[in-house]
Amino acid sequence: MKRPDKRSSLTLDPVLVVGTILSVLLGVIFYVREDTAQALGTVAGLIGGVITLQIQTLLKEKRRIDHETRVGHMVSTIEKIPWLPDLMEPMLRAAKHVEREYGGTPAEDACRVAFEECLRTLADLERGHFRAPYGDNGVFLKLITQSRESMCVTSVPAVDLTWWREPVGRQYWQAQVEALARGVVIRRVFIYTDWNEDLDDLAREQMAAGVKVRRVQVDRLPPAQRVITGIWDSSCGHELSYTAGGEAVHDTFTVSAPDLERLRYQFEMIERSATELDEPQAAAP
Repeated sequence: MKRPDKRSSLTLDPVLVVGTILSVLLGVIFYVREDTAQALGTVAGLIGGVITLQIQTLLKEKRRIDHETRVGHMVSTIEKIPWLPDLMEPMLRAAKHVEREYGGTPAEDACRVAFEECLRTLADLERGHFRAPYGDNGVFLKLITQSRESMCVTSVPAVDLTWWREPVGRQYWQAQVEALARGVVIRRVFIYTDWNEDLDDLAREQMAAGVKVRRVQVDRLPPAQRVITGIWDSSCGHELSYTAGGEAVHDTFTVSAPDLERLRYQFEMIERSATELDEPQAAAP
């Protein structure tokens, strides 16, 4: 990314020009005038004008330096992120084109909204949070592939039982089978309403593959723990977000240390309330 051009050192300083002219003018005045008082009054007025010009020029120069410093800092920050310049240049070029060609139209408003939405996303990322559309397996597959030690997750069959049997669910499961082969420890708690045959088959399939499976009846948990959540290697966590009606809307991920600690504690509390598949389930309180 190109840095802003610096002002040429040959540029004439307006104060220097005005000062030179005034010096010549004062010399002429003292040469032609015999009245010293009037001459001194004229000098005082001219000096006041020079001081005003000097202050104005200093303020203008400060604004110029501040602007160049700000722009230079922005460019320097962009260049410190290896992949950012290749994205920023076309983004700014597109924004400039919209401003020039479609200024005053809804396209200009949409352009600003796009940048504001980007800022909101980056503000979340600054806190270690990011989102993915519900059903997008990309982040999960990458997390499982990169896992080296552990994967601690919950499953709520009322939400995802049929999903497990769909192609996207089988792909998700296959990635876990490969992780188990690498030595990754997977702990899963099924939070269920009714333990039926389909759910039992799913849980036992996973247990046979090496997953440490437990189950807990939903009424044994407080509402805040009846959720689909997960944590990978203590490096990334996940929570499924719902609408007020209970419909899944997006997956929220976090790499923030306090969030990871909260999610790990939450999972351990859920796991303590759960039992193994062949262990009798205690009655709900």
